[in-house]
Amino acid sequence: MSRLLQILTLILLCPGMAAAQGKTLAVGVASGFPPYQFAVDGQPAGFDVDVARAVAARLGMEARFVQGDWDSVVSMLRIGRIDIIAGMEVNEFRLAYFDFTAPYSRRHDAVFVPANSTASGVEDLFGRIITGDRHSYVELLWRKEGILSRIRVTQTKTKEDALRLLAEGKTAAAIMPLEVGRYLARESGTGVKVLTTPDPGSDVAIALRKDRNRLQVDMDAALAAMQTSGELDSLARKWFSPPDPGKPARP
Repeated sequence: MSRLLQILTLILLCPGMAAAQGKTLAVGVASGFPPYQFAVDGQPAGFDVDVARAVAARLGMEARFVQGDWDSVVSMLRIGRIDIIAGMEVNEFRLAYFDFTAPYSRRHDAVFVPANSTASGVEDLFGRIITGDRHSYVELLWRKEGILSRIRVTQTKTKEDALRLLAEGKTAAAIMPLEVGRYLARESGTGVKVLTTPDPGSDVAIALRKDRNRLQVDMDAALAAMQTSGELDSLARKWFSPPDPGKPARP
């Protein structure tokens, strides 16, 4: 078989991968969202970071991570300064702006309150300040139920900030994914409890601009291969198993 025919066969069998060899994939990740996306010793770490790195490797590419607060990362994707965002929850609002790969995980939003809080339901948060991501499942649900205007939802740069404000009594509650709240509370020694978990779970995928159809197809193939091989399950066990007491998770 001629060299040219070999190359053409590779391209047909592995769409986009031959062309991708040696290229860099700019990946946006948040800076304070453990155990999904955060920094360890100044380097990006977490479940979504590992997934993005593995996907890039399967495409013959090197992942170059761009880390910052969530809103900044989302803005960078919208204007084309990065190629993808790892670990974005898929919802109706975001589908208007981005395309997504097949989901590779699920997250469940929860409403955390201090362990000594007397709140027993959402109505106890009316008129009070809580923290939460813009367009989270819980915020969208409360908007549909007509109660969002009765709750003062504010954003923080990181989930660590949100939990610190909760511990200091400066906010009444914090909306964040269940695994994130548990991780941060455990690492910081903060006493919290779950007020409510109305979220049945949101699909988590890699977000792309709407003009990257070929890249989306290639990443779907890589994620499917990772699912079949058990690599996704292995990464989930690595990051979502409780760490040893007093020892932060490490990549």
